[in-house]
Formats: sequence, C-alpha cells, structure tokens
Amino acid sequence: MAITIKDVARLAGVSPATVSLVLSNKGQVAEETRRKVLEAAEKLGYRPNILARNLIKGKTNTVLLCAFIKEQNKFSAFYGELINSLLSAISSHGYYLQMVVKGEFYNGHPLDKREALLNIAHNRLFEGLVILSHWPISYPEVSDLVREHFPFVIVNQRLEEEGVSFVDIDHYGGAREAVKYLIRRGHRLIAHIRGPKEHRHAEERYRAYVDTLLEHDVPLKKEYIVEGNFRRASGRVAMEALLSVRPFPTAIFAGNDKMAIGALQVAKERGIRVPQDVAIVGFDGIEAVKYTDPPLPTVEQPLGEVGKIAATILMEQIKGGEVKKVVLPCRLIG
Repeated sequence: MAITIKDVARLAGVSPATVSLVLSNKGQVAEETRRKVLEAAEKLGYRPNILARNLIKGKTNTVLLCAFIKEQNKFSAFYGELINSLLSAISSHGYYLQMVVKGEFYNGHPLDKREALLNIAHNRLFEGLVILSHWPISYPEVSDLVREHFPFVIVNQRLEEEGVSFVDIDHYGGAREAVKYLIRRGHRLIAHIRGPKEHRHAEERYRAYVDTLLEHDVPLKKEYIVEGNFRRASGRVAMEALLSVRPFPTAIFAGNDKMAIGALQVAKERGIRVPQDVAIVGFDGIEAVKYTDPPLPTVEQPLGEVGKIAATILMEQIKGGEVKKVVLPCRLIG
C-alpha cells in the first residue's frame, strides 16, 4: 500500500496540513517540527505524488505528440529524425514529451482524428499537443481544440484557418531548387519519380517539377513521370520502368531520398554510371544519402528547426501566447 501524507503526519505527531507545509517548503514551521516531519517521511519512504500535485495546480509540464502514422512508416528515417528534434526541443523548455501513435484500424479505415484529439484535450495529463500526421489534417478535425483554446501545433502540414498554429516546410520551393539544379547542369531529359498522388507534399513536389520544366522550356514528357509510394522498393520499380523509355532520361528527380536510393541501386546493377550517365537528386536529406556510392544530392528539410520552432510556439501558447504559422525553406545539398 502506498504511503500517504496522513501516515507521515501520524508518525511525526502533527497534522497532515503541517506535513504539507514542510514538504512544500511553505509557511512558518518550527525547526523541530520540520525535522520530525522530514525524519518521518524518510523512515516511511514517502515520496510526494508530483503528478497529483501538479494536476491540482493545472500544470503537468508534459505535452503529447500525437502521431497519425501508418504502421510501416512508424520508425522511418524521416519521422524518426523529426520526432527526435521535437523531443530535444520540448526537453530544452523543461517539459516532458510523451508520444502516442495512432495508425489505421485493421479494417483499413483511417482513425477518426477529431475524436482522438478531443479526448486528448479533455485529458488533464497534458498541457499541450503536437500533431504529426501522414494523412492530411482538416480544420473540422482540430476545430474542437480551437474552440476550447487547447494549446496545439501541427508539424509538417499547414492549415490556414484562424486559431491554428503550424510549422511546415516549403516543399514546392525545395523541389524547384532540385529541378533547377539539374537544368543548370545542362539536362533537358529530366524524369520524375513522384510520391503517391493522395499525399499533399508529393503533389507539391510534382507541381514544382512541372512548373519548373515549363518555365525553362524543358520538354515535359508523360512517360518520364512514374509514381512511387515513398519506399525504396518503389524507386527500384520506377527506375526499371524508366529504363524502357527512349530516349532514356539523363536526369531523375526523385520525390524522396528512399526512392532515389532505389533508383541508384538499379542503375548500378545495370552498369549505368551516376552521375555520368544519369544524375539522380532526392528530397528529404536523410542520413543515408551521405553514404551511398556516389553520395546523392538532396533537398534537405530543416527538421531540427521544425522541432525547435514548434516547441517554442507551443510553449508560448501554453502561457497564453498567439497562434503562429511558419513555413521554413529547404536547401539543396550535395
């Protein structure tokens, strides 16, 4: 049975109120009385229930990261780096970060995000919420949080409605830099291994590819556009498909680094030199592209900055601060 403040009071021969004053270091208590209480607490092995105390005060120093991520993506390099940046940033503010992963039900239907988020808001264990989702977040899904003034910030997505804070990345601008990089190197036969059509970031990168080619009068060929699913295996399949196209493209912009690595693997197996025969550029900036042979150019997402800024916005909201909307630029490396 857990030792309570009443047990300490009984052993010390004082009231529970006096024990509370001593343990919280408040009020005027005689030194002898203080000594008796501390000795009794030590003898009984009493440890104050910090969580219960904080709940009474309405403060837990804990925020929750709610991640709506597909099971197979849970520990991907991208999500892992983003989650680590959030953990480090939240900790730097003296807060704890807990995480819950809400995937899909086994019947394949997406989880009702609105209900899940509202339940979290009603749970007094958390002072704020960070939302990360593989699927698009809609305003109705967070409208209850806005109405109840519950502090939250969305990362890696954006909602322009009032009352919503987000930190997102300029995927369109980053993809433009990747395509312009290839054009500056003289390429005019540029293929694109795009991400899934239902994914907003994949669509933004695809749109940037199309717009940049047209802007620079570079031929846009439908046979040069192959859809993948952001996994390495789909990059391999896409590269195999591009090998049958004539003329074979001299450059490939892959919608993410994993697909770029898959394309590189096929090229090496077929004796195609990279970048001499075909240049390959990825997107994300995951650690793995630094160690491929050759290392692949990539558009680096500032995930560390996303974590820092999201944490700062959330801490300010917890203290009554304003809603903020931030879009961070990417940079091409390699």
